[in-house]
Amino acid sequence: MKKIALISLAVAALLLSPLLYVAGTFALNGPIPDEQFQQALPSIVENLEVKIEGNGDKTLVMIHGYPDSLEMWEPQVEFLKEHYTVARFTLPGFEQKDTGERPHYSIQQIRMISDAFIASLNAEHVTVIAHDWGAMYASHYLAQNDLVDQLILLDIGSYGSEPTPAINAKYTFALGIAWTLPETLGHKLTLYTAEHILELEKNVDPNKSVHDLRTDPRMTYPYWHLWNAIFTKTLPTAVAVEDFGTELLFIYGEDKQIWFHGEQWQQQVIDLNKGQIEAVPGGHWFTESSPALINTMIHDWISAN
Repeated sequence: MKKIALISLAVAALLLSPLLYVAGTFALNGPIPDEQFQQALPSIVENLEVKIEGNGDKTLVMIHGYPDSLEMWEPQVEFLKEHYTVARFTLPGFEQKDTGERPHYSIQQIRMISDAFIASLNAEHVTVIAHDWGAMYASHYLAQNDLVDQLILLDIGSYGSEPTPAINAKYTFALGIAWTLPETLGHKLTLYTAEHILELEKNVDPNKSVHDLRTDPRMTYPYWHLWNAIFTKTLPTAVAVEDFGTELLFIYGEDKQIWFHGEQWQQQVIDLNKGQIEAVPGGHWFTESSPALINTMIHDWISAN
């Protein structure tokens, strides 16, 4: 009986080990403490990878998402720098060249980095253009604020009161786990997520190949922090549409099966006259597949507002 009990315990431990590992990583790997972060913030901003081009009166700030860097904006900058001052930075840890460092900041901390970067530009107000996680981070500017007077969100909106689709939970959780794994395994999981969970070319962007993506797990920390905030009930509350105080242009790609905003949210923005919403050809990375269209749309909207 004793032997059977020991075997049963061993089997139970083996079966539960993945769950225990996941629970442990979310319990033990919290973000940098806020006091330490505040002390480090000036240095973090000073060491961001930054490019500033153009000399226009209006300043644009571009914030990318996963798994990109400031280079993703090249097709837009080539056009927009003729009309504006264009500032862009790479999220910490997303640099094209791996520095060997593994910074990871919570949603609120990245927002503070963004705030501090914008403040460092000494512009009266700026227009923020943000894609993917950049749009998630920048969405707090939808509330009236002293830094941003125009906000352009690309392909990432809100679900409002609608339930988040199950596929979104699956892929974000998988990428969150990838960040906790040894890098070889994390790389395999990020690639598996793109190929088999998201089915990237079929569901997300027909113009983007899995082989075009960087699958380095050092860039998946936003997903880990997302789920950490969900589990700890510290996820920042989205700005309600009726509380929008910043001019909004929301552009989304219509050629995809997985959506990153809800129809009810979209309709509420229109009904309450809280922003302009445009659907464009292409998938999630329509800035790459239709640059001339997007550049003109952005420039016309900024000029008209």
